[in-house]
Amino acid sequence: MTVKYADQPDIAMGNFQIQIAERDGQQFVVIKGQRPTDKPGEQAVAIPLNLLPELKRAFAEIEGNVEEPSPAEETTIRFAHVSEEEFARILDFYHIRWEYEPRTFAIEWDEAGRTVSSFTPDFYLPDHDLYIELTTLKQSLVTKKNRKVRRLRELYPEINIKLLYSSDFSKLIKKFAASRYRGQEDSDTE
Repeated sequence: MTVKYADQPDIAMGNFQIQIAERDGQQFVVIKGQRPTDKPGEQAVAIPLNLLPELKRAFAEIEGNVEEPSPAEETTIRFAHVSEEEFARILDFYHIRWEYEPRTFAIEWDEAGRTVSSFTPDFYLPDHDLYIELTTLKQSLVTKKNRKVRRLRELYPEINIKLLYSSDFSKLIKKFAASRYRGQEDSDTE
């Protein structure tokens, strides 16, 4: 069964076609391409939809190894919530290198070995080898996030992850605001 979101046609790029498909209750991105004229027919690859963030991270890593981007280049990141954008500003202010949602961890599989649940922490701080997950969006989801973090720690004990609760984030914002204000005062008195 092929599902097309918002009744949009498949994306056609040259001899390629991309669609969202569903099989056995799991969604896939299906990329179909025409074979060369000497081998008629189609070839296709199906990628589980929940693994796309990991695939995106892998491509970014490959691209990063090929050519280092210029510091002058600005990368536009679409944060899922304004709190994530604010957290990124705080990290920038303190000159802490960060990556946004760089890796997805599979945390549950079905009998056939297909990933049925995964977890993508919000931030990774490479200099500290630390993942950060913010829980400020909906406090009703804290239990669910706690469960995912516990499962991540069970399956990937080498992964260092910290959950920032709403109260932690509020304290951080207050300290950041005070630091910015003190920095402004210092520059005003010079």
